[in-house]
Amino acid sequence: MQAVEEIELLSAHRGAAGSDAERRTAVHLRNRLAGLGRKAELQAIEARPRFGLAHAVHLLLAIAGSVVAVENAPLGAALVLIAALATALDVSGRLALVRRLTGRRASQNVHSPEHGGKPGTLVLVSHCDVARDSDAWRLAQRVLRDPWRAILIAMAVLLACCAARALGAGGAALTVVQFVPTVLLILLVPALVDLELSPAGADAADAAGAATVLRLAGELGGRLEHFDLWVVFTGARAPFALGMGAWLHRHRMKLDRETTAILCVEAVDDADVRFTRREGPITTRATHRQLAGICAEIAEDDRASGSCRARPVTGRQRGDAAAALARGLPAITVGCPGSQVSPAGLERAYGFSRELIERLDADVGPLLARGAGSEAPGRGPAAAKPTRGG
Repeated sequence: MQAVEEIELLSAHRGAAGSDAERRTAVHLRNRLAGLGRKAELQAIEARPRFGLAHAVHLLLAIAGSVVAVENAPLGAALVLIAALATALDVSGRLALVRRLTGRRASQNVHSPEHGGKPGTLVLVSHCDVARDSDAWRLAQRVLRDPWRAILIAMAVLLACCAARALGAGGAALTVVQFVPTVLLILLVPALVDLELSPAGADAADAAGAATVLRLAGELGGRLEHFDLWVVFTGARAPFALGMGAWLHRHRMKLDRETTAILCVEAVDDADVRFTRREGPITTRATHRQLAGICAEIAEDDRASGSCRARPVTGRQRGDAAAALARGLPAITVGCPGSQVSPAGLERAYGFSRELIERLDADVGPLLARGAGSEAPGRGPAAAKPTRGG
């Protein structure tokens, strides 16, 4: 099947996390993997994807704490502290407190492993769902770059103001300092509500990422010398990589940090290739040095030959690679963000990803093979000597 046809089919199915459209996409991807001769299955998960509603509650709690602090500073500080902790724990993926009170939705991951007995495991990842299309939240992201960090900074300032009031401070200056973050949180509440009420987007770039993973699986599956090639399409990715978190937890005993590498292919449009050097909301984690080093080498070679220009970027969302990095697994994200899907963009993303996989197999694979043969620990991607550019 041609890539354009695949993208059209995927775009027709895709929907928000936990929706019937997301399930249809997962079934389609499972069937496509089976058509490639791969074993593929749907793995059901339960998700609470209504993060817009949950964080609107967090913001309202912090706003209430700011107002209450004028008359009762300790109580106001307690409310703001609870809101800040709940926000940080939810966004980081550690614990969803308020979101646990929202409805659960059935979602699913598509899991397609290889069991060739090779020393390494390379996991190709894309996702089934589409983020909700909110103009208000998109504006917040454009203005603040990282809204979650801005929210937590605002709450930290409010907490400091409440503490100052509890210690007896006051005056116009403190009121102004407290007023600014309070207004910011007030403005973000309707953006979060709009995010919750908005329909799923119709972004073909996400579908192009999944189509690229299918193409890589079809052409490289079973052909790598040192890596078994696994394919995973995650559900509920948009609300903080819930599907990836569930998949990592389910397969945690099979994913050795020393012999596993994870390549996430995100949106593929018409721009040049971007690969992540750091990922995550609030506090970013460094992308694995070995994978980033290989990507830097490919980019350098491309510049020398006058072809497409690839460059590193910082991913400020909790995507699938960020969830893997949080568990100590080597992971990186590759994509081509732009304005529209184009054949040239598809080829750039595919060519870059394939080159990364082949160099990983050629450069790191022999280390894995020697380590497996001698039963020597620490010889995988997480311990191998970084390549030039890492």
